[in-house]
Amino acid sequence: MSEKHDDQTANAAQAEAKQAVSRLVKQIDANPNDFHLYYQLATVLTEMQDYEQAEELLMKAQGLFVKDEGAQSLLNYGLGNVYYQAASYDKAVSAFSKVKDEKLRLEAYQMMAQTAMQQNQYQKAFAFALTVHDAKPKDASVNALLGDILMAMGNFNQAADFYDQSLAADNQNGHVYFSRGLTAMVLEQDATPFMNAAKRLDPDFVKRSQQRVNDIATVVNKRHQDGDQQAK
Repeated sequence: MSEKHDDQTANAAQAEAKQAVSRLVKQIDANPNDFHLYYQLATVLTEMQDYEQAEELLMKAQGLFVKDEGAQSLLNYGLGNVYYQAASYDKAVSAFSKVKDEKLRLEAYQMMAQTAMQQNQYQKAFAFALTVHDAKPKDASVNALLGDILMAMGNFNQAADFYDQSLAADNQNGHVYFSRGLTAMVLEQDATPFMNAAKRLDPDFVKRSQQRVNDIATVVNKRHQDGDQQAK
């Protein structure tokens, strides 16, 4: 029953995406000088995992708006997202680094932090994320990202602090509750309230991530065993 429901949901989403593509193509035909429409169409194509067509569209649009710095910034940001989703991380960094628009630059820095995370370049990721945090200290997504980076670096105390700040701004994110629960396990705090919240808000994610819980539990148990042996 669940698989059938998932298939129906996927089919509905695909049909909706195709309608969005059709609508945006018509809008571009009617308004070829609106660069936002090219970005929106590329975003839909990226969500459909049609990365090649999204890249081609954005590069074509860049050629149409050569002298418009705002357009170039948005289109480069779009390209960065295409490359990020396609796991072409070096290309993603190159595209994000070309974003000059002041408002969009922070979004680009955050994506550069996420890209560096994917490349296991945690110090670089931390530097980019901290720059965004300085400008938006209460932003839930930035605090969660800093938590993820610090946890990957093994700094669980600081990671927990940033997850707490993220949850203070948005207490409906199952992923963040789950990550906070992992830090609680390592720090030997009570992880139950965090994990219960994660299961309530995003049960599928928690189910898929069970191996991470097992890995953390193994580390904590080994620490206890080592401590017991030293005590003897």
